[in-house]
Amino acid sequence: MTILHLFVLYWPANEVTDFGNDEDLTTVELGIIGTSIWQQNMALLEILTLDRETRDEQLKQIKEALGLDELIYLSTCNRVEFLYVASGKYTGDRLLHRLADYFFKNNHQISFFPNDFYHYPRKEAVRHLFRTVSSLESLVIGETQISRQFREAYESAFDTGLLGPNLKRLAEEALALARKVKRETNLVNGSLSMAALACRELTQHLNSDKQATIALVGAGEMTIKMAKYINETNLGRVLFVNRTFDKAAKLVERFGGKAISLDEFINAPGDVQAIISATAARTAVFDADFLAKLQTDCKPVMCIDLAVPRDFSTDFIDHPEIVMVDIPYLKIKGNGNLRQRFVEAGKASQIVSEAVNNFLSTQLEVSLKPIFHDSYKESLELSERAFSDLFSKRVTSLDSEEKEAVIRLVNKLIAHSSFQPARIISDRLAQMEGSLNFDDLNLPHKEAV
Repeated sequence: MTILHLFVLYWPANEVTDFGNDEDLTTVELGIIGTSIWQQNMALLEILTLDRETRDEQLKQIKEALGLDELIYLSTCNRVEFLYVASGKYTGDRLLHRLADYFFKNNHQISFFPNDFYHYPRKEAVRHLFRTVSSLESLVIGETQISRQFREAYESAFDTGLLGPNLKRLAEEALALARKVKRETNLVNGSLSMAALACRELTQHLNSDKQATIALVGAGEMTIKMAKYINETNLGRVLFVNRTFDKAAKLVERFGGKAISLDEFINAPGDVQAIISATAARTAVFDADFLAKLQTDCKPVMCIDLAVPRDFSTDFIDHPEIVMVDIPYLKIKGNGNLRQRFVEAGKASQIVSEAVNNFLSTQLEVSLKPIFHDSYKESLELSERAFSDLFSKRVTSLDSEEKEAVIRLVNKLIAHSSFQPARIISDRLAQMEGSLNFDDLNLPHKEAV
């Protein structure tokens, strides 16, 4: 066990209110398990994206199956993460294995490799969460949508009883940090989400043609965002396309428009002015054969590829009758002035690093203070005997009020000097990247609540 693990392995559930509690500390562990489009396994991302109607019940089952104490589930169009605190028999990589068992024990259709998941423990989990909520891990750095999505995830965990004091404190710190980054840098100025950037390109392409047919391929969060924007701006007529027709039909019930199966659309796309695709397919959905069937006589068709891997084959790139828009293109458009955004991202990263160290230092100090409590008590007892001797034999002229003032001052200095080492050690340890064996210190492990 390393001393850097102190804040998670001996993380108190509450602030220190009684240093005299001699019970053993509760061993807990903090971590994040997730996957994102950076892992390029969209099928895995889709499987881990829980259905809204059954999500609360599934999360309760996951919490029980993994033996977790606390859980926050974050799901966006490009990431799924499980932020947890555990004190049971499953810790470390065993939690990742249990999570994989929950989703894939009876499902052999989705293939994945170990590196399709990421697992951040302890300090790395705090750093990743703080960077994520501050939009430093987003496709478009500086977009503000992620902080809102995390707040919703945090509130949902609270409402469903999945949240506890540890993740509550961590989540509130992350959201406060996001506000600080927004306030103290220009990182968010001009930043847009990937969906907003795609909608902006689509609006410019259609040029106020309200009769244009826009095919939305897929049934995930990105498709829903695009449908909302098209409806709100009356941008055109929506054609929902999905491999499963029933899913497309449900979107029609919600947003209007028409529905068609993917096979039908591929065989006869008809007259469409734009295709926006965000499926979980492992290979290209639209190839040269489909390209030949597109009606592009009057005006080029805009194809917006929001999938990883790509939904459109390389045949669409540089085709004279296709306006191709993909994630790298949108990322460049969203980053704007790259030099200035690089500078602002550096400022934000520094703010986040300081916040990580401050948070860990605070947790470490809370955990270490009980260790110094015996010294504090001994100093108080020594002070009491010394004052008794002083006031009875040497300084007899002070009245009771003056004596109390002297005692309060000295006791305050004793408290400061007794616990100051905890603050100093905590600050140093929070900044350490290496590890130091906690057991080698031969210090008592005491309850910090």
